[in-house]
Amino acid sequence: MKLPFEVFRWLALCVLGAAAIPAAAVQYGLYLGHVSVQFAVSHLDISYVRGRFDKIAVTIDFDPAAKTGRVVVTVDPDSIDTGNRQIDNVLRTDQFLDTVAFTEIRFASERFVYEGDKLVAVEGRLWLHGVERPLRLTAERFVCKDVTLGLAKKAVCGGAFHASFKRSDFGMTRFLPDVGDEVQLDIGVEASPS
Repeated sequence: MKLPFEVFRWLALCVLGAAAIPAAAVQYGLYLGHVSVQFAVSHLDISYVRGRFDKIAVTIDFDPAAKTGRVVVTVDPDSIDTGNRQIDNVLRTDQFLDTVAFTEIRFASERFVYEGDKLVAVEGRLWLHGVERPLRLTAERFVCKDVTLGLAKKAVCGGAFHASFKRSDFGMTRFLPDVGDEVQLDIGVEASPS
């Protein structure tokens, strides 16, 4: 069952604490065609298994002037797509994502990291396979600007973020070392104030 956007927002506020969101923060609505969560893991140190998740929910509250905000990314692990159904089915088992027991993967930010006026990272917590660990998303690119979409001029923020982590830190050790331990994670997003 797909929950409405407002339910994800409410859950995020409950988890993070509404008081932690600055009063001037504005909620951003997503351009869903420009939101992605992709990953890559080495196979036999020869090539990579690459994939994406097709069911993603993101809530963003952001105050560019104060350089603060909150981001929550929720992914349905059952929506994994590597382009190979057999690999997808293996990754859904209890040897990897265990999508029956763990029905979501979640990242919740704790801090936006700036160097001057440039956002360089978002630090937070990743919940995966029943384990919680810190995760730093490095901003490979982040831009806020006014753009013209059709006849309307809108403020848009977006960017590309990268992180890496060890799957063994989340209890997923099957096929090590033939299937690599390091997971490369890429998140892309575009959004406008709601």
